[in-house]
Parts: sequence; C-alpha cells; structure tokens
Amino acid sequence: MLWNVLFVLLVSIVVLILFSPVFKSTWPFSTLYRRVFQPFVSDDQKYRWKFHLVPLFYTSIYLYLVYTYHAKVEPLIKNDLFLLERILIGPIIILPPVALGILAMVTKAEDSNVHRPGSTEKYPYDYLIYYPDVQCSTCRITKPARSRHCSICNRCILVADHHCIWVNNCIGKGNYIQFYLFLISNIVSMSYAFLRLCSISLKSSTALPRAVLTLSILCGCFTIICAIFTYLQLAIVREGMTTNEQDKWYTIQEYMREGKLVRSLNDDPQSWFLKLTEKGDAAEPLQDQQGTFYSTNAYDHKRYILMHYITIKDASEITNVYDKGTFLANFTDLIQ
Repeated sequence: MLWNVLFVLLVSIVVLILFSPVFKSTWPFSTLYRRVFQPFVSDDQKYRWKFHLVPLFYTSIYLYLVYTYHAKVEPLIKNDLFLLERILIGPIIILPPVALGILAMVTKAEDSNVHRPGSTEKYPYDYLIYYPDVQCSTCRITKPARSRHCSICNRCILVADHHCIWVNNCIGKGNYIQFYLFLISNIVSMSYAFLRLCSISLKSSTALPRAVLTLSILCGCFTIICAIFTYLQLAIVREGMTTNEQDKWYTIQEYMREGKLVRSLNDDPQSWFLKLTEKGDAAEPLQDQQGTFYSTNAYDHKRYILMHYITIKDASEITNVYDKGTFLANFTDLIQ
C-alpha cells in the first residue's frame, strides 16, 4: 500500500513539473518552473545525467518486453514454436537491438579534432548553406562543410545528422551504420514478435491469456513507431541531406518562396544572396536600395551590390552538391 502511495505521489509531482511551463504564472507551477524545470532544461553541464534518462527508458521498456515473453508468454506458446525458433530467438531476435544500441551509444562520430585523414576536406563548400572560413564560436576552429556543433557533446560533428536522445550520442560521420543497424534490428525484432504471436493466436483453438495479447499490441505499436522513424530518416538520405541540412534547406526554400533568394551571374563561387527587405514586409525589396543584398552566410553581415542576378523562383534552380543522385549512392557515402 505504501509503495502505491509513493508511486502515485511521484507521478503527480512529475506531471506538475511537466505542466509548469504552461501555468508558470500560477502557484505551485511557478515555483516548480523556476526552481526545477527551467534549471533542469537549460543547464546541460550541471544536469548531464538527464541525457541518460531516455536510453534508460528505452532499456526498461525493452527488458519489460523480454521479461513478459520469457516469464508469461513463452510457456504458453512453447509447443507452437519451431525447434529452430527456440534456438534462435535469443541470439537473433532479442540480443541484436541491445548489442547494436550499445554500439551506437559508444561509437563516437568523427569531429573537427578527431577524425580520419581527409574527412574534413571530403565535402566542398556550396556557398549556399556552407561557407569557408566560418569559425565555430565554441571550438574556435574553422567549421568543415556539413559539420555542426553539438552543445551536448561539445564537439563539431562531421556530416552531422542529429543528437539522438535514444542512444545519447551524436549521429554523424563514423557511426551512421551503427545507428541504422540499431533501427533496423528493432524493426525486425518487434515485427517478428508481433507477426508470430498473431499467427499463433489465430491458429489456437482456445483463447490465449491476456499476456499474449498485451505483448502482441506492444510489439505491433513499437514496430510502427520504429518503421515510421526509420522511413523518415532514410527519406532524408534519399534527398542527399542530413536532418541538420533539412532544416537549412527549408530556410533556403522559404527565402525562395518569399522572392528573396537570388543568384549572381558573376563568375564567383559566392553566388547566392538575399534581397534586402523592409522590416515587416519580407516579400518587397527596398525601393531606394535596388541591388543591395546580404549573403546567405548567416555569419557574413556585409552588404553586397549586385548588378547582374536572377531571382530564384523554383527549387529545381537550386543544386544540392551533396546529393549523389540515388539513395544507394547517398547512403554509401554516409557510411564510408
């Protein structure tokens, strides 16, 4: 009874903390927001242990599924399993997600300081979303093309995709293959468990206990979640982008839709610019400063005068120099 009371109390406090940003002007939410939520979220150094919560959450769910199978489900369906299944379920179905998850967690992506020879020069600057001579304000070194500084890892990650909260690690050059194998192993394990349990349930002449249904539903739901996330990740690869670059390309296309993106006709590597616009009217260029532009480089605050240029009106006029043309070529490039 005492444990139940303590559990309900703990859950109630967590719920109050999570809702504190919404009601931060009302007590007791205001106190929880100021003293707990805001420091916890904003201070990445003092509360670094928080980044391990999601991997622990994933591990807890996975271990619960494994426990449910071995303790409650396997004794009920043992006679319906093939001999080969009984032998291979452990090493082929259950262990790979755990092993590959650990591998994705401990394998660090290459960064500006620690990398293989030639990694920092592999990709050219496209003078649209990446520019040379841009210094990372934290690392104090020049940022290679396709790199991004991660405030959690405190490194400039090469070919940075994102910081994955599920493995608490940056995904980038050097650990893409481990990350994708981790995703695929989860899909294989969960989908196999879901389909096999459904098959056994349909063939059974008697109603199976609730544990079988519960495990089937959980595995089915996790299969869908993992499959959707994996598809979205691979769709980005197909376009020759990373998750980090997808956001940058979205911004570029927003400029294009607003009629602000132009390309200089001069024979110069730096050929992409933005029209200088009135504050509050993003679509109209200044009437008294025709030909005045800013670089698409967010670190370059100079004004440029262009005499010969064209306004970009369609995404087909923009070339992604990092797109190799096919999904396979892009994927191979990432994992090399």
